[in-house]
Amino acid sequence: MVRHGLTTLCVAAMLVCTAQEETPFIGKGLLRGSGAISPGFLLDAATTSIYVNAKLEYFMEERISFRGEGFWYVDSQQDVSPIARNSQLAFGPFYHWVHGRLDLALGMEAGIALTQPAIPIIAIYDPDPLRVLPNVAACAGLTFAVWDYFHFFLDARYVHARYTGSHIGTIPLDEVIVSGGLGWQFRLLR
Repeated sequence: MVRHGLTTLCVAAMLVCTAQEETPFIGKGLLRGSGAISPGFLLDAATTSIYVNAKLEYFMEERISFRGEGFWYVDSQQDVSPIARNSQLAFGPFYHWVHGRLDLALGMEAGIALTQPAIPIIAIYDPDPLRVLPNVAACAGLTFAVWDYFHFFLDARYVHARYTGSHIGTIPLDEVIVSGGLGWQFRLLR
């Protein structure tokens, strides 16, 4: 996945060098969306979670947008994972630095996660319940508009969350989720 992200970043950099348009492409009234399969790397466990995610972003001002994201937990790449479910929804504002068709964005998102720890191999207790947990994320993204309706993107987000009250104690769910690919965009306002 890292190789895929670096390849996307190199392609975006080459396209920036050949871009003819110097006026900012983003602006008030732009709506962007995307979908991807994204890995999430748990920081306190050697586990890689796999998510299907969707993102929708609306620009309220020239450099300020509001983004909503959903992450559906599919599974872990490892046989033993500390979590059985961890789907998430998050919303928050972003600030954008723009150069032509290249856009660097930083933002914060508040959200909720529907989380359940995995059942241990030797279960002496009932399974921990499925809970709605609050979470917060710091996000960064790089976007390059290749055409009026499509863009390449590369996003990274650090998510902070905790599952408390488990039979084994508090379970830290801090993770870094990365995604990249092709997205769509169109202007709702001119």
